[in-house]
Amino acid sequence: MRHTWGMIAAVLALAAADAQAQAPPAQSAKPAAKPLAKPAAPAALPDTPEIRALRRAFRFGFAPYEMLRTRAAQADRVAAAGMGSGINMLIPRLSLADASTREITTPNNDTLYGSAWLDLADGPVFFTIPPLSRYHSAALMSITSDVVAVLGTRTVGAKGGRYAIVGPNFTGDLPQGVEMVRSPSNDAWLLVRVVVNGEADLAAAADGLTRYTLSAVGAATPLPLAVPTVPDGKAFITTVNAAIARSGDARLAARARGFADQGIGMAWEQLSPALQARWNASLPALIAELKGGMEAGPGINGWVYPPLNMALYGEDDDLRAKVALGGLAALPREEAIYVAAARDGSGAPLTGAKSWRLKIPPGLPVGAFWSLTMYSQEEDGRRFFVANPLNRYAVGDRSSHLVRYPDGSIELFIQHGRPSGERVANWLPAPKGPFMLLFRAYLPGSGLLDGSVRLPPVTEGEMIP
Repeated sequence: MRHTWGMIAAVLALAAADAQAQAPPAQSAKPAAKPLAKPAAPAALPDTPEIRALRRAFRFGFAPYEMLRTRAAQADRVAAAGMGSGINMLIPRLSLADASTREITTPNNDTLYGSAWLDLADGPVFFTIPPLSRYHSAALMSITSDVVAVLGTRTVGAKGGRYAIVGPNFTGDLPQGVEMVRSPSNDAWLLVRVVVNGEADLAAAADGLTRYTLSAVGAATPLPLAVPTVPDGKAFITTVNAAIARSGDARLAARARGFADQGIGMAWEQLSPALQARWNASLPALIAELKGGMEAGPGINGWVYPPLNMALYGEDDDLRAKVALGGLAALPREEAIYVAAARDGSGAPLTGAKSWRLKIPPGLPVGAFWSLTMYSQEEDGRRFFVANPLNRYAVGDRSSHLVRYPDGSIELFIQHGRPSGERVANWLPAPKGPFMLLFRAYLPGSGLLDGSVRLPPVTEGEMIP
């Protein structure tokens, strides 16, 4: 299995490199093309009963849509590399995410990832966690993006374990010593995180990741769908219907019937022309309404703390849809707390046109580690790392370059331009335009969980030349 992991990772890396190498070279003799104008933001939707009903159906279906879109993207990359279907395979990323990473919105720069899209319709998938003395977690998500289980440091410890991940209708026997984990849907996503404690630790962390194993009993059921990033009505309805039909989840199917008047559960061709037109015309605005959802609300000192049902959404389709756009694969609060800021303590928007300060207090109650990550705000609502000369996308308690005050606190300098002198050590590079900061605390202590510990506000400072 160790050789298989390395081969998969190498082939995928070569495929990406080949794609870049085969791109046509720039023609310097031609004048530079004028940048394309940004598309106008979609107009706000009217507040009518028809639109309100459509919005509820859209938010019900958006997370399953995004899950199948992400599934299709991974499967397509693996298939293009000639490595099979990409399903029921644990695909490693043996390097940290960087500014070129676009597979998932709001990635982290703290851990290596192992990603497996599971098809449980034909039987269990067997999953082995190796003994690891570093932070690790394997989050199992249903097709609605709800986290079903987190297997890792908090729940398994350093000893590892053997598991059988089964679908909603599995009734068979399992080998002795194998613990069953049931997914409410046949299509599920298993996302492994293994922490990297600095650049010198990368090889050891990668070795730990390659010792995970995954094997399936049955084959993957083909999903012959095109799942575009920006869907039209037909793509959205067709994909959501496929997600529900494939799931085997009776509760999800029952909920879906509550949206039948909006076409959920019906073939696109069965929808009335008026409803088809409403979907096509409204989808851009419905997606735009989700933008900024992770940091919506009044916040505290400019920071927005996660709700209690983060990643455990139940019937909260509004939150589920917002997180699916801005932070798909978020962990539940007991595993990690995500605290977002797109504004300073006074409510002013954060932008690289200014310089900012943030003082991280000492002794934060965190059982594993914390990090602060910079994200650009993309036009489509998704968030990615900001390219910069230091390739520095986040800082945290494992960042050896940070200069601390005698009490252990850390003052960060946040701006677009690189500061001169020693202050570059505590520089978090920002884009030229709007940005969002995301503070992650893995295995948060009681102070963060109960709200007695809060982050100080981001404040504006003088630009450091």
